Amino acid sequence: MTQTLLVLAGEDSGDLHGAELLRELKARRPELRIIGVGGPRMTPFLDRKLADVKDLAVVGFVEVIKHLPRLNRLFKQILAAAQEEHIAGALFIDYPGFNLRMARALRKQLPAVTLHQYVCPQVWAWKKGRIPELGTVLNTLYCLFDFEPELFRGYPVDARFVGHPLVEVVQAECDRAAFFAETGLDPARPLVALLPGSRKGEIERLLPPMAELARRWRTARPEVQWVLPVAPTLDSAFVAAHLGDAPVTLVRDHPYAARAHADAALVASGTATLETALLGTPFAIVYKLNALTYEMAKRIVKVPHFGLANVVARREVAPELLQGEVNPERLGVELARLLDPEVARRIRAELGEVRGHLGEPGAAGRVAEDLLRKLGE
Repeated sequence: MTQTLLVLAGEDSGDLHGAELLRELKARRPELRIIGVGGPRMTPFLDRKLADVKDLAVVGFVEVIKHLPRLNRLFKQILAAAQEEHIAGALFIDYPGFNLRMARALRKQLPAVTLHQYVCPQVWAWKKGRIPELGTVLNTLYCLFDFEPELFRGYPVDARFVGHPLVEVVQAECDRAAFFAETGLDPARPLVALLPGSRKGEIERLLPPMAELARRWRTARPEVQWVLPVAPTLDSAFVAAHLGDAPVTLVRDHPYAARAHADAALVASGTATLETALLGTPFAIVYKLNALTYEMAKRIVKVPHFGLANVVARREVAPELLQGEVNPERLGVELARLLDPEVARRIRAELGEVRGHLGEPGAAGRVAEDLLRKLGE
């Protein structure tokens, strides 16, 4: 009998990791029926798509409350589909708020279904109270960072370090000459990559100060060029509207090349900081939340760094700018420092430490093997 697996991803990074894993699952067991929520990368591997990651891509306490009715409707639709399809297991990819709630519901309504989480929620940073729940509700927790399994010692969940899929995924899509030829940019001039995030809220908060800096440097440092790789979850027109007349080139097809061939970057906190570190480009980490969300987060975040690249390195390899620091003046100061050749050489060497903490290539394959074995038990 053909088994059905429910897979839920809630944002662009989850779509990226999910696509690699679904590819490995289908290669090993083509008859496996996969249903769920994914983005453009996961969609080709879904036998039934229940929703798109864009429907779930909401960040922050205040923002989630605003979208709660829609999220609740989607939650009920997914749960109904899981029952209708008689799923054998569920695979949750990151996005802990929505996915942990779904795991609880499935554990109650379909107790025979095995529950697996790919990408451990960042309980080491905040919501440590979730550790007991994750440790008892889930069957398996596939961890991307080497320090995470220890957090779940003593709980029945099988928490295992599988390595980070970005180690093999992150590489420039084309060489330097091809990138500059295709974009029409000048390879002899400095290039700055802007990565304001993959969600609309992030674009609204982070892109305007970046755009203003680009406008100011059009006169102050006219030799600098700007490029912005648009996330698949975003519409180019929406991004362009927040850029205004800033001299920034938008690219769709070369998100990694845009950073790999840049001299420096400004990057929204999240998975993109790991990607940029792996590409070896000097960068600053920026983040700005809704004011109320930030005040609430301040009370529960318990780590010395908020940027993933710095968390993994256990020290600051990239400067971090948060809330009020995300302004054209401060961004300009950090960017000027990153463009200094001596500083850039030192930072590039330090970024090599990040890769060393992310394990060996083949994470998606290791997860696929283990997951299929457990579905077959």
